[in-house]
Amino acid sequence: MNISIANIPCLAADQTTSAEDLTYITEQYPPYTFQEDGKLQGISVDLLERIWQKMGVDLNRSIILLLPWTEGYQRTLSENNTVLFTTARLPEREQLFKWVGPAASGRDVLLAKRDKNVTIADPQDLKKYKIGAIKDDVVVERLLNSGLMREDLILENASAPIIEKLEDGSIDAWAYNDLAGIVLIQEAGANVSNYEIAYVLAQNDAYFAFNKEDSD
Repeated sequence: MNISIANIPCLAADQTTSAEDLTYITEQYPPYTFQEDGKLQGISVDLLERIWQKMGVDLNRSIILLLPWTEGYQRTLSENNTVLFTTARLPEREQLFKWVGPAASGRDVLLAKRDKNVTIADPQDLKKYKIGAIKDDVVVERLLNSGLMREDLILENASAPIIEKLEDGSIDAWAYNDLAGIVLIQEAGANVSNYEIAYVLAQNDAYFAFNKEDSD
């Protein structure tokens, strides 16, 4: 995972939109962003505060909204002066947002219980399994591009119901970021040693995604 503020430019003070005008949105996505003891933590939150410091603005993490991914994604698409992080940059999304970053890199994978014996040699094998994913998450597009249909997937608005389905066996695998998925499974009280990475879908860079009407 590579993280740097060196590639993130300072915004000029005379811009019509300032850092203070923006609404900052994230999700429960450890270790990048997560709430602990009522306070937002994580790699991407730390990075954003460093950016604010570099810009010389008096902002801190208390103003960041923690929302379910689908809600934050749709809000950033539709509302000016919004920024969503941390967001995978894909060709399908390129014209939907303005991008700042990269902020981090990670892997999208299939997480499955070891006793499910999920075996995927090529994308065609994905059709053999019931796969859960979060609506509007990058992995949904990856799965569709691999030949699956949307109706083939078990889509939820958040991770909790997907982890419940993993635990009770009603789905075979969860398509998600590897680090975030393992942490969320552990936080849900499940035994992470029962899980494995059954398949790597892609390596991707993640960015701060701004509403496309936001001032450059």
